[in-house]
Amino acid sequence: MKFIYRYLIFVFIASSYFTEAQNNYEPIHGVTGYDYNIKGELELTFTSSTDDKKGNKYEGTYRIKSPVLLSFNLNDLKFFKANPKEFIGYVENQFDAYSGYSGGGLMDIPQGGYQEEENWMWVDEHAKWWENGELTEVKAHGEIYPVLQGYLSIPDYPDKYKTELDQLQFRLTIAGVSDPKYHPTRNVVVEYFDNELKRNSTESNPIDAEIMKNLEHADPAAAAEMRKAVGLLQGFTPDLSVNVSCGIFYGGDLVNAEMAAGLIEAEKSKTEPFEAQFEQKYFKDLPHINVMKIVNFLLKPAGNYETPIVGSFSSNSGNGSEKVTYNGTLKLFGNQMKKYD
Repeated sequence: MKFIYRYLIFVFIASSYFTEAQNNYEPIHGVTGYDYNIKGELELTFTSSTDDKKGNKYEGTYRIKSPVLLSFNLNDLKFFKANPKEFIGYVENQFDAYSGYSGGGLMDIPQGGYQEEENWMWVDEHAKWWENGELTEVKAHGEIYPVLQGYLSIPDYPDKYKTELDQLQFRLTIAGVSDPKYHPTRNVVVEYFDNELKRNSTESNPIDAEIMKNLEHADPAAAAEMRKAVGLLQGFTPDLSVNVSCGIFYGGDLVNAEMAAGLIEAEKSKTEPFEAQFEQKYFKDLPHINVMKIVNFLLKPAGNYETPIVGSFSSNSGNGSEKVTYNGTLKLFGNQMKKYD
């Protein structure tokens, strides 16, 4: 009888724990049936300049309109509101804004957006770079498969969560680098290429038909070679590329800072707090958005969510200098949310 009584108590306690966990939305932090995607759109003007102080410089401006897909775990958002303390060590994880590395978070924008046939990323690019004093310039516009990604974190969260949740700010990093080998383009028009070749990449008749006809009569062999060369030229389309990133000198700057602080061979208990503080200060002016506004929207989407994406970044050291600005708008469409399969 005592055994049955103890067993019933155990079942009651276990059930109570389970029910409490469900009511409090126990955090999962992984792929579950609570994972959702919501479609959106990012319009962004991104400008950047770098100088490695060794004769190599870069200046670029991109005007972008891109589909995006924001991913999140609905269960995590509910639990975050109920017990924000549980998310210490999860939402403030350090990341490198240049590489896009992130250790976790409440939500993110994975690279690729939603790559359906009608959803390409429009880009207007103007880039210049100097190598050993020689200038190369590209001014182009067209479409490319979405390559932008976004990471949201809450720097210094262990202290900030104790204040009103409505005061919390996500720091948002938008990054994306395209490789023409793997990211197809379409409708590309190039105005300048290599600062010497000036042509429209949509041109179809680079040599006058009458000139070619006369050449065939005068020298058929030369005409054949010319046709071959024209074929190669027409097969060449200057690339429309995307390079949206910042923090190119971050690694070297961090090493120098640790050397100056005498932490190169120090224990992790000393280096990790130093690196976290350095990273927060280094990227402190990147775009920030209100945490609870987007969380509440995702919990009960109604209409569309819209927020400005405005911020900057700058560094200057012996490793090189860099300046970046973000200026745009992120929209999420409340009627285009889908459970992740």
